[in-house]
Amino acid sequence: MRTPGRVRNILLSTRPRLLPPAAAWRGAAAAIYLFATVVSVAFFTIYILQDFAWQKLPAFAVRTGTPIMLGAAALIAIAILNRLPLVYRLPLLVFAPMALLAITTGDDDESAAFAAVVLLILTFAGGGIGVLRQEGWRPRQQIGALMVLTMGVIAATTLLIVIFAPNEAANPLRTAERMDNRTLPLANPGQRGDYTVQTLSYGSGADRHREMFADGVSLVSRRVDGSRLIDNWEGISGWLRTSYWGFDATALPLQARVWYPAGEGPFPLVLIVHGNHRMEDYSDPGYAYLGELFASRGIILASVDENFLNSTMSASVDIRADRPGLEEENDARGWLLLEHLRQWRDWNLAPGNPFHDKVDIERIALIGHSRGGEAVGIAAAFNSLQRYPDDASVAFDFNFNLRGVIAIAPVYGQYKPRNRYTPVRGVNYFTIHGDMDGDVQSFEGMAQYSRVSFGDGPFRFRSGLYVLGANHGQFNTRWKNLDTSLFNAWTLDLYGIMDGEAQRDVARVYFSAFLEIVLRDRFEYLPMFKDARYAADWLPETHFINQYASSVDLPLAAFEEDLDPVTMSTTGGRMTTLNLSKWHEIGNELKYDDLDTHSAVFAWDERFTEGTARVDFTFPPLAAGQGSVITASLADAGESSLPDSFADDSAAEKSPDNREDGPLDWTIMLTDRQGESVALPLSHDAPLYPQVKALPYRADFLDNADPSEVIFRHFEFAVRDFAVANAAFDPGTLVGVSFVFNRSTRGAIIMDDLSLTLKPVHEQGAPDATADN
Repeated sequence: MRTPGRVRNILLSTRPRLLPPAAAWRGAAAAIYLFATVVSVAFFTIYILQDFAWQKLPAFAVRTGTPIMLGAAALIAIAILNRLPLVYRLPLLVFAPMALLAITTGDDDESAAFAAVVLLILTFAGGGIGVLRQEGWRPRQQIGALMVLTMGVIAATTLLIVIFAPNEAANPLRTAERMDNRTLPLANPGQRGDYTVQTLSYGSGADRHREMFADGVSLVSRRVDGSRLIDNWEGISGWLRTSYWGFDATALPLQARVWYPAGEGPFPLVLIVHGNHRMEDYSDPGYAYLGELFASRGIILASVDENFLNSTMSASVDIRADRPGLEEENDARGWLLLEHLRQWRDWNLAPGNPFHDKVDIERIALIGHSRGGEAVGIAAAFNSLQRYPDDASVAFDFNFNLRGVIAIAPVYGQYKPRNRYTPVRGVNYFTIHGDMDGDVQSFEGMAQYSRVSFGDGPFRFRSGLYVLGANHGQFNTRWKNLDTSLFNAWTLDLYGIMDGEAQRDVARVYFSAFLEIVLRDRFEYLPMFKDARYAADWLPETHFINQYASSVDLPLAAFEEDLDPVTMSTTGGRMTTLNLSKWHEIGNELKYDDLDTHSAVFAWDERFTEGTARVDFTFPPLAAGQGSVITASLADAGESSLPDSFADDSAAEKSPDNREDGPLDWTIMLTDRQGESVALPLSHDAPLYPQVKALPYRADFLDNADPSEVIFRHFEFAVRDFAVANAAFDPGTLVGVSFVFNRSTRGAIIMDDLSLTLKPVHEQGAPDATADN
């Protein structure tokens, strides 16, 4: 007896009883028609007949015709699918969710095309192989099958080559560039010091998974209640998180691995915290290379454990959440750092503790990576507050002498206090990012950078470093070069990522130099934060873009004053232009964030006017002595140098890529009150290169991020270099700075923060007026 046949007969016999009768289907259809008619009539009456104008009719046709066409297309697709054999329809049900996932996580158009190509390849190749397997090799009778198989193989090979072949240089103008060597006559801050390095760990003493935080702890630390700062540690996903760690948000442990110098001290203290990663793959050991370095140079480093706040597959049990797991927890990450500092302060005051009087609690810095990079900014903001901004019933009492913050490839804006971006005031700030970052693909550290203010206190500075070739993960040895999940790692362009040890050398040099400045007042290292060429001997051969500002800069034109494009930051200053093809102010943006700052766009083009274009910044006399410096933040605008209204120009000629071969150059001219002028080319410092194209993925359709964004470069011109050209020029009565665009025939630039620094701090010998006491 054929049991499947009997089951089929039973199902067919019960079908009339299981399905509604034809009259029900007709009634349902009539209801839908009626509803659609009522909605259409209402729409036509409200939007078309009311204040009728015939010009509305085309829009009505589009608004009503588009869904009808989409519905018709869907019906046609369903009809086609119904005609396909069941044996082929079933695997389509498996493939469809994969294709939908690819489309929703990438560029919709290109991802859809990619999914369609993969489907055709599988269909052609699999179909051809299926025929050959069943019928054997009979080429004369199998021409169709062989053609289909050949097409599938060719398409698959082509797709593999497109994806896995090394990419062409994304920034060809920089391939031949080599960094000039202006290395400071100082010791390499990235080299080990003379202290013997010791290690220990502190924690709850009851960690379920790591011995060094369980019975192996040297110091037992307290637990803290973070439940008011953490969202979504609840439900089944919260229960699973608690069952793994053995605690919930009300009893978070303070745990860290510590590297410290052997000696009497007291030693400065630095905390470093990781970002988001699989919580079961612990991230805190990944900064041991920094712990060894800092401790050998007389600095305590604690690598803080916040793995219990990280993502986990178990959180996906909560299918209601858009992003399963904890939500907006970066405020808790920052707050925990301050609780660690409170613990360190107690230990420093406790007789008999190994760190009693060993910690210089007045010299503290924080370092954070990824979400931890946002967390250190949040910690800096929380440090001076009396209450938690989102719940004033939570009291704060920190007020540590936080000297500096380092943000490594940070995110920004995942937490917003009272729905605002986080402000940071009165600390030194340094952020670093790489163009091959496949996780955080925008230099979001510059969003925090733009919201760092200095106040009227001691000298402070902020700096950004963009590193070509650096990725997200290699700053942490546990994360390595995979900036996405292992499942998606094939999408990354691993060819373009610099060697991991070389990337960590950049971190060693810059982080150590930053700490020398902010913790020990070694201002002689400051120039390398303005220009990487001052550290050329200590860094790997790649390209760096520096951004810099300080509390002693006198803004001449910051473009933040008002809506009038001719006004300047300096009282009585005025900006005038001649023969520009474009001139306007814009709000600065990254790929994903606003910067809360404004800049000016200047463009010139020989096709627009034959006269030399220029911008003149004039102001009341300033005493710019021989030690003064003119600085500006500049970037290629990444847009056409011609206005949209330029009628004689074709679309191709308006492309931002239609530019001179090589970077841009122009003349910087200074003028004194007597009308004497001196000039130097922009290239006296460096020419201006096009925007960096960041392409961390193997192919465009695998990435939905823009390839470039505005990354400003800090340009600096010593007044003494100008004065050499004209002995009659009097820098003590400086009244004007001009940009004369006479060295490149066309270009479009963005300018921010034209400033005058009367005397750089590193040339002042760190006087009491600019250093903490």
